[in-house]
Amino acid sequence: MSKPNRIRASGVTLIELIISIVIISIAITGIMMLFAGTTRTSADPMIRAQALAIAQSYMDEIIMQPWFNDGATSGRSHYNEVDDYNAITSGSAVEDQYGNPISSLAPYSVEVNVSVCSTSSCNSQLSAVQAKKITVTVSHSGLGISVPLTAYRAKY
Repeated sequence: MSKPNRIRASGVTLIELIISIVIISIAITGIMMLFAGTTRTSADPMIRAQALAIAQSYMDEIIMQPWFNDGATSGRSHYNEVDDYNAITSGSAVEDQYGNPISSLAPYSVEVNVSVCSTSSCNSQLSAVQAKKITVTVSHSGLGISVPLTAYRAKY
């Protein structure tokens, strides 16, 4: 007599299926957390680059001004010496060279600090010649990013 053929069942059990779903969901959660972190900080480099461009623009304008000019000034469009820019205080809106606010750069603010170099604020070589330390700091209100840019202007 011959033995009956057994039909072999193929597939997975319910426990195997649940374990595989748990493992896959853990892997997907990790990947999604990575994407979320990347997306959250993806604007930071652009904001920093924009802040640096604003600071560089201000610095270029300041460096091109004369060391000292006795003329009285009021408003950025009339600034005619390096020290005049010291009036741009923390929280000042970004403006063009004529003093007009730039509305598309409203989240940014600018602060300029101009000081005469002394041995304590600059190195001894700069304090030996007449030099001014110029620091332009651009901040972004929404992200709390602050980008400082420092240069020195010597009297020549």
